[in-house]
Amino acid sequence: MVINYYRGWLRATLLFLFLFTALYSKSDLILCNDSLVNQRAIGEIVKIGTEVKEKTGISIYLCAKKTINAQKIKLYEKNLTKKLNKPFILLTMAANEQKVDIMTSPQTSKLIDVDSILSPFSGTIIPILTEKKGKDKYSAAMLNGYADIADRVSDKLGIKLKSSIGNTNRVLIDILRIIIYGSFLYFVIVYTKRKYFTKHKKQ
Repeated sequence: MVINYYRGWLRATLLFLFLFTALYSKSDLILCNDSLVNQRAIGEIVKIGTEVKEKTGISIYLCAKKTINAQKIKLYEKNLTKKLNKPFILLTMAANEQKVDIMTSPQTSKLIDVDSILSPFSGTIIPILTEKKGKDKYSAAMLNGYADIADRVSDKLGIKLKSSIGNTNRVLIDILRIIIYGSFLYFVIVYTKRKYFTKHKKQ
């Protein structure tokens, strides 16, 4: 009896997880995903985006493509946004072209600082893409960037998000920032020492 009970509970749990994943993977907030962002990250992204949409009316869309066939990313986004309901924010990544961009509708342009989010030094996307290796870097970068956008929108509008992963997001970015700056400082020191000793040897 006990074994049958646990088997039934396990089946029900697996069914719930399957339906949960299927529901999120079909969300209209995910415009495209060429298997770059894993289902766990997609689930978190849709959970965040759904709450933002319910509380603000703003749709934060994600499009993760392997390639846009050498097309300019701004042009690609412009074509995508023709079908989107306003107000919106669109986060787009083209892996092969190594391009990431954010496009906003007029109503949302002042809610986020796009340059700050996309900064290669202090942003929440590009440092992950340049530092991490492997396929999961796309999942991490898109989830962090999406969450950052959502947090900035909610902060600007004075709304609290239950689904926010802001603290985790900031810690990860701070660690990557330390690695980047630390590596840069290390190479500067090594280069300066070599130049100094080479100069004195010649003398």
